[in-house]
Amino acid sequence: MAQLEEDSSSNSYFTKMNNTLNLRLDLDNDVRSFEYEGVDDQYSIEPNTNLRLGVAVNYRFISLKISVSPKFLEADDSALKGKTKIFKLALNIFYKDFYQNFDYNQVNGYYVSGIDNPTLRDIQRDEEYIILPDLKTLSFAGTTSYRFNENYSFKAVVNQNEIQTKSAGSFIPSLYYGYFEITNETTPEDIKSFFVILNAGYYHTFVINKSWYSNLGLSTGLGPEFNKIITRSNDDLPDAVSRDTSLALKIRTQIGLGYNSTRFYGGTSLNGSATNRNEQSVIKFNSVQGYFKIYVGYRFDAPKSFEKGMDWIESKNPFKKE
Repeated sequence: MAQLEEDSSSNSYFTKMNNTLNLRLDLDNDVRSFEYEGVDDQYSIEPNTNLRLGVAVNYRFISLKISVSPKFLEADDSALKGKTKIFKLALNIFYKDFYQNFDYNQVNGYYVSGIDNPTLRDIQRDEEYIILPDLKTLSFAGTTSYRFNENYSFKAVVNQNEIQTKSAGSFIPSLYYGYFEITNETTPEDIKSFFVILNAGYYHTFVINKSWYSNLGLSTGLGPEFNKIITRSNDDLPDAVSRDTSLALKIRTQIGLGYNSTRFYGGTSLNGSATNRNEQSVIKFNSVQGYFKIYVGYRFDAPKSFEKGMDWIESKNPFKKE
């Protein structure tokens, strides 16, 4: 098991697992829902399932994860509320004190609840729910974060490519930015939004003993959201476009508990977010959200081809000190 020896660049606060290929299975319910506020109606728009199953491959400074909504996670009442398809692709990159995340997220199929006299056109309806099978949400987002305390391990929390061996925490500022859209082929309106949120937070990992740890985090963020509503007209008239800008204040919390051995690891986390906007909009995302994540993983000896390939990539790093 020489491959699992402590990396020479590790310190007394965490151990790097640079010679292992890390595979992880995730289950979470972080799927967006929102509300509609019109002149005559107000109702909720929700996916029929909010469970995602993800598979992540983690090696050294990079992590790739794919999440979907498999059929066995489908809700029992899908005949009433319609089917929801979920796909997410996430890429994480770590470099010294920086952590960069990119993700693509798509959800197809929603239903409407809490409305008595619908004014929507061309929709499927049964006795209890309005089904929106063509409603789609799509987002591209990125987060750039920086840690001030080098003894706090990003990787130990995000992708388990390191093991925190002593308790440590850090002030972490981050910039969250991206694009989000809501489209529906059977209704005349599409909504598109760009956002930039500057966050400041503190995160801490408590090492309970050799195998168990807990982590806590709190951050606040503030930034603009640039929204555009496109109303499609017939072929003889141009589309109508209206715009508005809102200032969003966000608060995020995190609490987690995890288990680590050299090979096997697992854990769970509870995350919450609260958002306040300075003006009303037609589409309003839920202002308070909470979601969980459960994960299990295993560290394998990395194939020699992985080691040689990553060694070559790291040797070409223009910022690497000689």
